[in-house]
Amino acid sequence: MHRRFPAPFLSGVITMLALAGSGLPAVSQAITPQAPAAPPVAAVSAEAPKVVKTEVERKGRSGLEIFIGTYLTLSKECKVGANPRLEVATQPKGGKVHTRPNAINLRAVPGAPKGNCIGTSPNGLGIFYRSERKFKGEDAFTIRLVYPSGDVREVHAKMIVE
Repeated sequence: MHRRFPAPFLSGVITMLALAGSGLPAVSQAITPQAPAAPPVAAVSAEAPKVVKTEVERKGRSGLEIFIGTYLTLSKECKVGANPRLEVATQPKGGKVHTRPNAINLRAVPGAPKGNCIGTSPNGLGIFYRSERKFKGEDAFTIRLVYPSGDVREVHAKMIVE
């Protein structure tokens, strides 16, 4: 005989009973109901610019370049737009931040439309840090990347220079 249980009951608890004569104990496992997913970031109003904050930590050798990241503007159709503008909000104490064009493989970019972008490696804005020659230790700075849409990515970078 099969019993039908209402859906809320099934989503709250799953009970597994031991088969008769198997010697296995009965097990009960609670399942936490899932809240509805938050709307995607793109669904947020286009009127106010978004500010996304991230942190990176990199290690490198004194006097050599340390790669921070490559940033670019990319449409859903895999079209590359204007690069963001860099602002150094807080300067590093033991080195300098600089930029140069840097090719990026879109296959490795989170959120890039994989079907459209396979094999595409556009130049983005590469951000690099170079410490002073004899500097060793930790250095930190904050950069802001302002995109053509007005959106901002604020990156706090911690450098460990050996």
